[in-house]
Amino acid sequence: MIIWISGPYGVGKSTLAEALAARLGDAWVFDAEAVGNAVRDNYPDRPYGLIFEDYPLWGAFCVRLLRDIHGTSGKTILVPMTLLRLESFQIIEALRSAGVPTELIILEASAQTVHDRILARGEAEGCWCMDHIELSRTGSAALPGLHVQTDGRTVEELCDAVLAEIG
Repeated sequence: MIIWISGPYGVGKSTLAEALAARLGDAWVFDAEAVGNAVRDNYPDRPYGLIFEDYPLWGAFCVRLLRDIHGTSGKTILVPMTLLRLESFQIIEALRSAGVPTELIILEASAQTVHDRILARGEAEGCWCMDHIELSRTGSAALPGLHVQTDGRTVEELCDAVLAEIG
């Protein structure tokens, strides 16, 4: 199965993915950001801007890679990557249509919690993630999927909540 973990920048997607991978044992964390960097950085002048979702090839490449990894590895694949656009749900739908069991988990937190977590990971006030907290909170909140509140919860509690919901 694929578990796509979305939510605001800095909410704890990668932390949860790593904890789930450790708990599940036979899981792989897919780096959709590396795919995004490969796509975006190979365009001269970044014509679609900075957000990976705005590059049509990013979603298509993620789907193709995830389908292939799913078909060849037999592992649970965890994808910690913010989705902001409702249109990006097409990635999840494409995987499901191809017969790949896929769950979308959306982590939520207050703006203050996200702010504090971004600082805790070593970024500074005024960084790109910090300047786009509200964009990432509202964009993620609009997506259909399992919404999980993270304020005041440990990563172990979040793992328990996610695993209870997806079986």
